[in-house]
Amino acid sequence: MKDLVSVIMSTYDEDVKLVAESIDSILNQTYTNLEFIIVLDNPNNISLRNLLISYTDPRIKLLFNEKNIGLVKSLNYALGHCKGTYIARMDADDISKKERLEIQKKYLEENNIDFVFTDVAYIDETGNKLFESRNRALNPIQVKKALEKINVSNHPTWFLKREIYDSLHGYRDINYCEDYDFSLRALNSGFIIGKINKSTLLYRIRKDSISRSNALNQFLNMRGLSRLYRQGKIENSNDVENMKLLSKKISTNRENNKFNMASYHFNQGTEMVKKGSKIKGCVSLLKSLFISKYYILKFYDLYRYKNAKI
Repeated sequence: MKDLVSVIMSTYDEDVKLVAESIDSILNQTYTNLEFIIVLDNPNNISLRNLLISYTDPRIKLLFNEKNIGLVKSLNYALGHCKGTYIARMDADDISKKERLEIQKKYLEENNIDFVFTDVAYIDETGNKLFESRNRALNPIQVKKALEKINVSNHPTWFLKREIYDSLHGYRDINYCEDYDFSLRALNSGFIIGKINKSTLLYRIRKDSISRSNALNQFLNMRGLSRLYRQGKIENSNDVENMKLLSKKISTNRENNKFNMASYHFNQGTEMVKKGSKIKGCVSLLKSLFISKYYILKFYDLYRYKNAKI
């Protein structure tokens, strides 16, 4: 019998139509021996509840939180109900390509690794394709070198052995960086991670996404986790908590808005340069560095990653 794959997802306030597309993309996978554990983290969202209970596929297991407990606790709750040999992540407004699970399972087993992620194709709220993140495949040594610097893994594309979640006791509550924290702890425990150079998921960018509204806090937490990992302190709970407190203190609304504005000018400048408007593009790029001192750090991290021999 084929190995059982557990797919976990938490939903809160996403559009019902988008959630339905997300669920259908898992139910229609070419790899069919799966269980789909879905957590509703908003007991007051009647529309989502009605959608979830309308599904009759026996592979779906529904979990209804009595109150909103957040993404991390909801995912850990789902993990406690998994029976699969492998576990895959899924977000409630993304779409998995139909061969996703089959491709990832085959790659993981043929390359004798523990954990794999892939590229994604970005789409907007109406499903229009924006761009693709395809870069190249990364072997375990290259993934390790990359993750030591920045978070290169796409969380909704994760496919890994259940024993990793069991060994690390699931996710820790690190604001907007629970995935990066988990990846670093997996590396720290000796698990082997690889990346497939193929898009297996359509990643939806929402205007009201959490990562944008808390971009600076997310960046500072990511940078802090990277530092703690390199110092061998990633499992030290006191150091992690101190890092979180400092990031939160710095991430005022004013500083976060400046960080987002800098990001806007940086992305705008990059697109101008690509389209041939080099002078205007360079002006916009330079402007981004004068708006937020923390964006200078992000630019430095990107430069260091791009120029690393990975």
